[in-house]
Amino acid sequence: MSDADTTQLADTAQLADTAQRAENNGLADTGDGPGCMPAILACVVLLGIASFVCCGVSTWFLYEQRAVLVSRTLTETYIPAVEQSRMAPEDKEAVLTEFNKFAELLERKEVENWQAAGVMQRIVRLPVLEWGDLQAVEDILRNDSADHADALIQFSRLRRGVEMDQVTMIDVEDVLEPVLAGDGTMDARRTLVEPITVSAALEVAMRAKSVADSSKVPSREFDEIKIGPIVRRQIEAGLTEGSY
Repeated sequence: MSDADTTQLADTAQLADTAQRAENNGLADTGDGPGCMPAILACVVLLGIASFVCCGVSTWFLYEQRAVLVSRTLTETYIPAVEQSRMAPEDKEAVLTEFNKFAELLERKEVENWQAAGVMQRIVRLPVLEWGDLQAVEDILRNDSADHADALIQFSRLRRGVEMDQVTMIDVEDVLEPVLAGDGTMDARRTLVEPITVSAALEVAMRAKSVADSSKVPSREFDEIKIGPIVRRQIEAGLTEGSY
């Protein structure tokens, strides 16, 4: 091998060695190091912990403020709604009396949180506002020239079911479906259609019969049932027993 060949081989080896070193340096500079990922994961974990703590504190705060929330709901929502309802004047006065008495207990802080929650749960289940709607539909049949004695019995049975604590607001609202305006998709309470036809009132009576049958209410007419005493009993039960 000549000196020229030897020199050429040496230069080639040196170039290869230089290229290898450059490649190794590049890999060292751009290697898969930890980067920012641990910091990001730590931040996510800390945010999760903070959110959990905030949620727990908020839940505890609301839980401890149940009496305040009940008082506000009663005075700002239920009492004004009853005042504007279709209930007969004597029924309206009786219900408002019971609500105002309970509101005064809340105002004086004489009701514990579990009692306030229990009373409110029971009030919400009652068809208080629907009571007057039932009366309006019943009056359509009473004032009609035809005999609707059997249909009228179903309204009496339905009220008896409420008195027995077997029929709830949801049941009564379903009974009233044929005479309610709107489709029930809005948050606002649905109102009765105007005018109410006899055929629609009879359909309401049929639905009332179905609910009364399911609640095992005897098939007969009962003495007049008032909503005021029912509200009073449920408030008393909530104060002594709490929720259902």
